[in-house]
Amino acid sequence: MNKIKSIWNKIRHTAFFKALAIWIVVVIALVFMVDKLLMPAFAGAFARTGEVPNLEGLSEKAAESALTAAGFKYEWVEEGRYSTQVPAGMVLVQMPKAGRTAKIGRTVKLTKSLGLRKVVIPDLRGKSQKQADISLARAGLVQGEIVKGAHQSIPRGVVIRTIPIAGDTVRIGDTVKVVISAGVTTGRILLPNFEGTLMDEVYPQMDRLGFKVGSIKRQKSEDGARPGSVIETSPKYGDYLKPGTRVNFIIAD
Repeated sequence: MNKIKSIWNKIRHTAFFKALAIWIVVVIALVFMVDKLLMPAFAGAFARTGEVPNLEGLSEKAAESALTAAGFKYEWVEEGRYSTQVPAGMVLVQMPKAGRTAKIGRTVKLTKSLGLRKVVIPDLRGKSQKQADISLARAGLVQGEIVKGAHQSIPRGVVIRTIPIAGDTVRIGDTVKVVISAGVTTGRILLPNFEGTLMDEVYPQMDRLGFKVGSIKRQKSEDGARPGSVIETSPKYGDYLKPGTRVNFIIAD
C-alpha cells in the first residue's frame, strides 16, 4: 500500500500529470461555456424581445411609425382583403398579432383593408321578377321593394328598371328596388326620349309634360355628343310617370 502511494505521489508531481490536469479543467470549462453561454446565444436566449403593438385600424403611416418606435420592421402584404368594419387603407391584419412577444428587429407583416366590396348593379330591364331576384343575389345584392310602374312597350310583370339604376356602383349587401311593369298608363304621362337634345330645349318640354327637372350631372361623352346635350335620363324614356315626377339628367360636358 505504501508503495502504491509512493508511485502516485511521484506521478502527481510530474509535468505530464500537471498538463493532463490542466487540459481536463480546460475541457470542462469549454463544455460549460458552450452549454451555458454559446448555445443559448445562438438560440437567441439573450436576444432582446418586445411586445408587438396593436396596429389594426391604423393608417399606413401610423402603423409603420409604431413598429419603428417599438424596434420592429414591417412588410406590407401585396393583396389586401375586403372588410365591413375596417375602412379602406387601414391595417386589417397583422402577423404576429398584437400583444405577442417577439425579438426586436423581427418583421411584422401587415395586410391592408380594401373596405367594403363594391359591385355594379346589373341591367335587369326586360327580365322577369324571378330572374331579377336571381341576378341580384348572384351579384351579392338584396332585392328590395317591388315598385309597380307603367311602360309603353314592356309587358306586365317584366322589369322596367332598378333603383338605383343599372350601372351604378354600390356596396355588397345593398338593397336594390325593382320597378315592375304594371301595364297601366291611366293618369300617367309618357317620358319621351331626350337623348341628344340640348338641355336648354328640354326645360320647356318638361314644363309642358308636367315633370320636374331633378339633378343634372355633367359627363364626358364617348360618342362625341354635343356639349350640353342629354346623354341619359333617370327614369329612362318610355316610362309612364305621374305628373310632377322628378327626372334626373346626365348631359355631355
